[in-house]
Amino acid sequence: MKTNQNEVKVELRGETEIVFTRRFAARRELVFDCHTKPELMRRWLIGPEGMTLDTCEVDLKVGGKYLFVYADAKGNRFGIYGKYREVNAPEKVANTENYAVDMATFDSDAAEDPNAMVETRTFTTEGEGTLMTHVCKYTSTEMRKMALETNLADGMGAFYEPLDKLLLEIG
Repeated sequence: MKTNQNEVKVELRGETEIVFTRRFAARRELVFDCHTKPELMRRWLIGPEGMTLDTCEVDLKVGGKYLFVYADAKGNRFGIYGKYREVNAPEKVANTENYAVDMATFDSDAAEDPNAMVETRTFTTEGEGTLMTHVCKYTSTEMRKMALETNLADGMGAFYEPLDKLLLEIG
């Protein structure tokens, strides 16, 4: 029996972390770029069904901000935003992750949510491919439980399919 090399593996670590690992059939520099360069992110980071990535702003440096705004055909919009805590291209990037459900009142200069999740992605060369280790650290056991109840882990496999297609196209 052959296992799917692109399968997302999920591990619960401690009381507050979820660790996702996923292999990509591309050089780590390219996989890193697809996670950090807006011109590439727009081509695969499509968001929930029926939504498109309307805004993709990245200031890739420690303390730099990012903002992703998703929109649907009816004009509904929501954002994901945060600050970069660590950038070591092409090996590692760490950032906070906050959500803005009402973009009409969104203030990019407002203080971050104290319950913001911190995520770290590490990209490791494995042969001709890349292993990505994505650690999501929550502020509490309850916050991690809420994330798991949204079926976050179940959707990760399908989430990366557009990236696989992009990597084939540009790799």
